[in-house]
Amino acid sequence: QPEFQACQRHLDDLARQGADGFPWVFDEAKADKIYTWFRYCKHVKGPFAGQPIELLPFQQFDLGSIFGWVHKDTGMRRFEKAYIQEARKNGKSTIMSGIALYLMAGDQEESPEVYCAAVDKEQARIIYKDAKAMAQKSQDISKRLKIRDYMISHMTRGGELKALSRETKNKDGLNPSGAIIDEYHAHTTSEIYDLLWSAWGQRAQALMAIITTAGFETVENPCYKEYQYVKQILSKTVTNDRYFVMIRELDPDDDEHNPAVWIKANPLRAATPAGLKKLREQHDEAFGSKDLAKIRNFRVKNL
Repeated sequence: QPEFQACQRHLDDLARQGADGFPWVFDEAKADKIYTWFRYCKHVKGPFAGQPIELLPFQQFDLGSIFGWVHKDTGMRRFEKAYIQEARKNGKSTIMSGIALYLMAGDQEESPEVYCAAVDKEQARIIYKDAKAMAQKSQDISKRLKIRDYMISHMTRGGELKALSRETKNKDGLNPSGAIIDEYHAHTTSEIYDLLWSAWGQRAQALMAIITTAGFETVENPCYKEYQYVKQILSKTVTNDRYFVMIRELDPDDDEHNPAVWIKANPLRAATPAGLKKLREQHDEAFGSKDLAKIRNFRVKNL
């Protein structure tokens, strides 16, 4: 249902683009630009390591929406936030790395500041190292960037791309042009989110992308609160035209034992025979064990 609602939102917005009170239009050339950018990026892990990235339709929809919607007069991006939630092992780190590098080099931003943000230093470094490896594997991207162990800057426009966590010192004075918040479900507080968002407003088209799997905690968990809020955007209970939302999950009345519905949460894994086979194995092991913790883990992380 949420994915259907996100697609319907796009169609509804296309029907009213540029109208009074809705100054946003969909620029196919801007969407094509991000697709082209990813062709210069290469996989850094797994069986496709070293090969150019070919975006799948679900990834094209997300990226095309985030980067294709712009203001009809200024051409600046519509979406300043993006929330994408889907199951594990569906290529989120690949997309995160490509977005971070695009914000650093493809956005034409002067002195860009892009942060790979996570709950702790090690997790934040994972995103940064993936982006670094992706940049190094592409001649077209690496020649535009100065790549170091802990920071990437643009050859001519300067700036910085680096990891950010609660453990990072000297977090004051941030002026982000982009931020990737990884696995927001693991954050026990909204400290990093709030820190980055409070620094917003100094850039023409800054983007905060929150990319996460579902988590076990609810109630006071900041990601669960965000999840509840963005679902209201999709259901049109609240209006926020500057926030892109995509949630991929099973619907309440789906049969969790039916592999045909697993693709709702697993647009990459369940679309391949090998991925679907692994999901079947994980399902059978979890439910066969009759261990409630394993069953819960399968439901939360895979469905």
